[in-house]
Amino acid sequence: MDTTFIRFNALLFTLVLVASSSTAMARPYAALSGLAASADSAATAGTNPAGIMRFENSSQRVELLAFFSESTWEGQLGETEIGFKSDDSTETIVPSGYFVKPLSDKWGFSFTVLGAGFSDDLGEWPGRYVLESYDSVNISAFPSIAYRVNDNLSIAGSLSLTYSIYEQERRVANLLDPDFGDGKAELDTDGFDIGFGASMLYEISDRTRWGLTYLSEVDPELDGDTKYSGLGPNTEAILEKGGFLNADVEVRSRTPQSVLAGMYHEFENNHAVTVDVVWSDFSRFQLSEFYYDGETIAETDTEYQDIWAVSGSYSWPINSRWMMSVAGLYASSGVDDEDRSIILRLDELWGMGVEAEWQWTEHRNVLFGINYLTLGDAPVDAVDIPLLGSTQGKFTSRDIIMLRIGMTFGAL
Repeated sequence: MDTTFIRFNALLFTLVLVASSSTAMARPYAALSGLAASADSAATAGTNPAGIMRFENSSQRVELLAFFSESTWEGQLGETEIGFKSDDSTETIVPSGYFVKPLSDKWGFSFTVLGAGFSDDLGEWPGRYVLESYDSVNISAFPSIAYRVNDNLSIAGSLSLTYSIYEQERRVANLLDPDFGDGKAELDTDGFDIGFGASMLYEISDRTRWGLTYLSEVDPELDGDTKYSGLGPNTEAILEKGGFLNADVEVRSRTPQSVLAGMYHEFENNHAVTVDVVWSDFSRFQLSEFYYDGETIAETDTEYQDIWAVSGSYSWPINSRWMMSVAGLYASSGVDDEDRSIILRLDELWGMGVEAEWQWTEHRNVLFGINYLTLGDAPVDAVDIPLLGSTQGKFTSRDIIMLRIGMTFGAL
């Protein structure tokens, strides 16, 4: 039996993977900022585990990110100039949990659990023969061991344990069976992979520190199969002859390797700034699109490029129990306009946000935040669709509201 390879990923998951928060009399960090060097909450277990050596007692954090996306896609179909417009609304929930446990003056342990889900349902649009809908779920765990080298330097090593599920639906055109409507192909796969990470935190003083984190590539092999339905006899015969009807399917849900570097500085008035830079090796990402062209299963490939992201925050105390933060974020596009595919419509990402943290009790904090993200128009000139031509179009609006709530137990 033949094996079909599909490459799939989500930039948002890479960014969420390195998102953080705060703890008792710590600080909020809006717009996915304060990642590498803040190290003032249990969330450092997920962003820079070396920072857990700043803790003298155990600390835990639970957090929920909710993404509400609204977008409008407008385009036309090849030389026919048939216009179409698609309005889409999606909701994505990302839960996470962080645990920090000092073992001694020299050693510490932490554990992070992060879930992320992404989906899209494009409905009755001309590109439904390439993609109609998909669902992608990633559940990751990060156990880490940290070691204090001296008063200034701490290091840590981590494992990245990732379980992934990917499901996809697309239409199959019964081109040789005019009496039949569209058929359907449903893909259902899951798999597991292990990666690793390394991090360091250098404390120049009580007020200034630098952080650096490396995460390896995680590339689970998702095994499963594709189920076909509604095929005309001629179309079914062609697919069966090509070995596609009973083929094993392998999907690789790749998260590229990445490096995170950042700085934290606190002023004498208790205000603070952070700056973070993220590099993602997205040029190694490969996405193969498969569709039925009337004779066989055709494939297209897209060239991707590395992604750079930068974020910065400014935080200050409102009173003895409230901290406030404002922040901004920018991430470059993972693909040039001329190479963009209809499935993964990446483009530049801009964001800004405001968050507040309230000290409920001596060892319990509550975080509230709202962030606004917007992506570029992601113009696409896609592969030809059988008998119809190429799909061209772009987003006329593409906005995301990100809400964050969290609670921390235990002090720094």
